[in-house]
Amino acid sequence: MEKSYTTINKILLVLGACSFFCLQASAQSLIDDLAGDNNSLMLMPSLATERIQRISDSKKIFILTNSGQSYNKGDFISLVAGNKLVARALVAKDAGGLSGVKILKIYSLGRWAELTAGREIQILRGDDSYFINELKKAKEAKERGNDETTAYDEGDDIFDETNLMEDNLSVENKKNRAIKTDNLIFTHYGMISGQNADGTSASYGMFSGSWAYQVTDNIFGEITLGQTLVPDYPAGGIDTVLTMYSIKFKYTIAAPFFSYIQPYVGYQAVSAESPGAGDGVSGTEAQKEIDLVEDLQKNSLIFGVSVLKRLVPGWFVRLDLGTDTMAVGLGLEF
Repeated sequence: MEKSYTTINKILLVLGACSFFCLQASAQSLIDDLAGDNNSLMLMPSLATERIQRISDSKKIFILTNSGQSYNKGDFISLVAGNKLVARALVAKDAGGLSGVKILKIYSLGRWAELTAGREIQILRGDDSYFINELKKAKEAKERGNDETTAYDEGDDIFDETNLMEDNLSVENKKNRAIKTDNLIFTHYGMISGQNADGTSASYGMFSGSWAYQVTDNIFGEITLGQTLVPDYPAGGIDTVLTMYSIKFKYTIAAPFFSYIQPYVGYQAVSAESPGAGDGVSGTEAQKEIDLVEDLQKNSLIFGVSVLKRLVPGWFVRLDLGTDTMAVGLGLEF
């Protein structure tokens, strides 16, 4: 009986050892499998669904909705379509529920080219390791000639670099604007109304400069400054300096042949300075000269129209016809 008991114990000991080593081998195999596939340890990240509002001509700048405020200015985000990674981007602007993003890296040129305005797209904020690992797996499978179906079918265009500074970015929509740019600057030469020393009407040539800013679609606010010298006024040997300031509001209408019509309304102030007026003459004559200088000063409402003709991209020639001046000018947009 004791001998049988010893034999049984030996058998049980051998069976226990075998079970231990088999269990250890299975566990190690499981650990090796998990270590060999890092993505198995990762969960599918949560994605926000937004809509593409606009795309630049180069397709490297996107205006996206940000209705859920799931990302902010300065964030790195990934664009995902159908659970497939498309591109990596930087959020450059965020305003009024819209965000402007610049494409930094393209993972799939094919899917990137398919993105269009109005399409819904998934946004991943921050780390995109889950999708990067899937891309690597798919690429390795493709290199091995493995035909098994995967969620990704990347080509050789993976990690294509793009230029961050190629395009301007604007979250605001400018499609309704006749002139897309915000700023116009001009130099002008024109005629401003005045009078002679004998009281008859006269016009004086004046150089001026202006800056116009598009405050809202097709409406520009413009500031103009000009100055001229009127010789022998109010008397021989005495000169008067006229300084003109004006502010105008202009509405822009597109016209044929790359032209634009801008009716305007505004306010003009003209000041006159003549340090020699009234000097070296009697009291009556002195007062007359001073009065003549003051007669050139005015403050008035002004009306008119400006006609712009685009010469080459960025440059305009301009004609002004109004109660304030008749002038021609040359300027540029930016």
